[in-house]
Amino acid sequence: MFNGFSGISRIMILVGIFQGGIPAVAVAAKLQITGNIKAAPCVVDGANSNIQVNLGDTISAATLAGSGSASEWVEFPITLKNCPATTTSATATFTGSAAEESGTLYKNNGTSSRVQIELQNQSGVNLGNNKSMVQLVNQFTHEAKFDLRARAYSTYGGATPGSIDGVLQISFIYE
Repeated sequence: MFNGFSGISRIMILVGIFQGGIPAVAVAAKLQITGNIKAAPCVVDGANSNIQVNLGDTISAATLAGSGSASEWVEFPITLKNCPATTTSATATFTGSAAEESGTLYKNNGTSSRVQIELQNQSGVNLGNNKSMVQLVNQFTHEAKFDLRARAYSTYGGATPGSIDGVLQISFIYE
C-alpha cells in the first residue's frame, strides 16, 4: 500500500515549508562616498574689496549725442592675490542690472539719461550681465590679474547731462 511519500520526500517537503517561512536575503549593496577638497580663496586686492572706477567728470553730452556713441575707455585691473599654490585659475562672473537697451550693457542708475555702462576685458570681449572671464594664476606670485575697461555708452544718442552710477558684483570660482 502506498502511504504517500517516502522518508526523504517528507524531509524535502518539510524543509521547503520551513524555508518559505524564513526570509533568505542575499543582496549586495554598494556605498559610494564622494567629496571635493577646495583650496582657500584668493584675496581681492583693494580696500574692503570695493573697487571704484571713475569714467570721468568731464564727459561732454555732445560726446554721447549720436546713436552708438561712447566716451573714452577707462582701463583698470582687478587683482586677486595670496592665491593658494594649488589654485591654477580663477573665473570671474560679472552680474548687475542689465540695461533695457541691451543685455551686453549695464544700467546707469545716475541722473544722466540715455546712457549705459559698457564693460569689456582689454582684448575687447564684452562682459555684460552674467558673462565670465577666466584668468590663470601666476604660480610664482600667486596672483591673477583681470585687465578690464569700462566706458559710458549711448545706444540711441541724446544723452543728457548728469551723473553715471552703476554697481556690478563679481563672483570668483577657483580651480
